[in-house]
Amino acid sequence: MSQNKLMTGLLVGATVGIIVSLFDRNTRNDVIEKSKKASDNAKYYASNRDELVQAFQQQAERAQNLYSRISEDASYVGSKVNELKEMSPQVKEIALETKEAFLNTKEAVVETKEDVVSAVKEDNPSPTTSLGDNDTDRSNSQPSGNTNSENRL
Repeated sequence: MSQNKLMTGLLVGATVGIIVSLFDRNTRNDVIEKSKKASDNAKYYASNRDELVQAFQQQAERAQNLYSRISEDASYVGSKVNELKEMSPQVKEIALETKEAFLNTKEAVVETKEDVVSAVKEDNPSPTTSLGDNDTDRSNSQPSGNTNSENRL
């Protein structure tokens, strides 16, 4: 019994909604126009059943093509996801190796800096020379006296 009341209520509600909607002139004209087109199409395809069958076949082919393209795309994306899953440990390993290489390079730079600083302190170069000057340039730019480099010889 409750299903009958439910269905009856739905049908009455839908009918009342349709009637209220048709009070609007634009809605009413649109419904009349679309009903005429649907009626004309039904009459045409009733007399030309072969075209209706061809239209359905074309739509079925389009749907199959769309399905196959979506399937191919999904399998492609799935394969790329699997590749990414497989590459993740490799990428992690490469990142760790790169980090280690940077740390080693940093240590080498720090050691080189310390060597340069200690060499500069030992040589006690004059303020006019730079670290890139060689000994011949230094001998030309320094006064003729004993220098720290001469004392070591």
